[in-house]
Amino acid sequence: MTMYDYRQLECPLSRALKADREAAQAPGGIRLSWPRGENNRRAVVLKTPHTQSNDAFAAGGNIPAKVNVSDARFVHVSYWDIELHNTSTSLPSGHNVLPLEVPMSWNPSRVHAQERDLFEYFQCEASQSLAIFGHEPTSLGDTLIRIALATNTPSAEAVLQAILSFSSLHRSGVNGQAVELKINALSKLAEASRSSSLGTMEAVQHVATGMLLCSFETHQSSCTSDQWTGYIGRVKQLITATCSDVLQGDAALSVLLDWVHYHDVSARFSLRHWQRDTIGTQITSAPIIPDTNASSVSCTILELLSQICEAVSGDSTAAGSFDSMDDYKGFLSVLDWRIRSLPLLDPSNTADATQADSASVMQLFQLAMLVYLGRSCESLLKQPTKIQQYIERSFSIISQLESCPRQFPIVILGAEARTDEQRVIILDLISRTEKKSSSRCWYQAKDILKTIWVQEDLAVENISYWNKMTMAISRCLVTPTFV
Repeated sequence: MTMYDYRQLECPLSRALKADREAAQAPGGIRLSWPRGENNRRAVVLKTPHTQSNDAFAAGGNIPAKVNVSDARFVHVSYWDIELHNTSTSLPSGHNVLPLEVPMSWNPSRVHAQERDLFEYFQCEASQSLAIFGHEPTSLGDTLIRIALATNTPSAEAVLQAILSFSSLHRSGVNGQAVELKINALSKLAEASRSSSLGTMEAVQHVATGMLLCSFETHQSSCTSDQWTGYIGRVKQLITATCSDVLQGDAALSVLLDWVHYHDVSARFSLRHWQRDTIGTQITSAPIIPDTNASSVSCTILELLSQICEAVSGDSTAAGSFDSMDDYKGFLSVLDWRIRSLPLLDPSNTADATQADSASVMQLFQLAMLVYLGRSCESLLKQPTKIQQYIERSFSIISQLESCPRQFPIVILGAEARTDEQRVIILDLISRTEKKSSSRCWYQAKDILKTIWVQEDLAVENISYWNKMTMAISRCLVTPTFV
């Protein structure tokens, strides 16, 4: 091969750098873009900075007679830079600018240039919409990133592709790129599953990928959104078989268990009422009760909600597991007492607005469970006066909330809205929540509430609470999620 032939193989980066050097020496400025020949767009050119004469200072001999004003070449702007700019320019004059969290660094060999923006977007924005109870969503996002970059294996690549897929979905809705990245994640999972042995880290990465794909399905309602219960079932089987001890014993990884537990309990509630002739939606394995560093109150709330789902039903199935009806009634009374005895923080005693909202949401969870238990077992517990007090208190809290990311309490308490004023309070809260970038899809929740309200308005006599909830939730074409 001749020297000329070698020059023909010069890489694009070398040619670009060479062109940059030549442009810097040529009159007219530095060329910042190179459109293709058939592209009519004009090239972007940066004027070469002129040198300034400093004759007045040169005489002193302290500085050169001519100084370059600038040696700028390329400007790289990322999503995080745009967020910093928007934050700094949106605050009124005289206000302190709140610091933004600097994205974690990563191994650039693992993230391609075209995927870097999606990766940063997940860190700064998309991770805030991950549905978890008792932890900050961004902390879960950081954990997922560390898991994705821990190794260079198909399992790790599956986590990374799932992260990018969720990020693309969050930013642009259902689109071709998000679906393609999701398929890539599934392909990498299949490739990793063909391995003869599945190590502990690979198992953890499979759990992370499965839950990210579950979040992909629950973030926006679509024709495939019923797959989320299948992901949870497989993730639970994997945890039980391979990595339960590791997740329980590692404070950083235990957040995954809480993530799975929250979705598992939500699925159990949905499947109690969603009755359609669909195969493969049931979650039959026992719930995973994590022993983690999450708030003890949040863990207790999920445990109580899980017990409610097992203890109540529209027929005598739940009572059949007890020796007598008196034993069953006693169990329900104890369950009601445990919910009322939750040591919740009083929002009025909290100066921080964010903590006050979180405390209010915890109270809504408590009130929603009390209302649901009391309504479902009305003939046994007989608490009509207490239930009405719970409802009035809940609407007082809802009217003062800026937003509520949890759908379960809003659906349960919103179903009790009888007046137009109460229904407007619920719809206004949902509308405020939907405007936040961390919000998930509320379409199914709103449809369920409107169905219940219409049936209440049309009813001549009282409707069975269980049948009413089952009818409204079963109206959804796919299993609804209330995370």
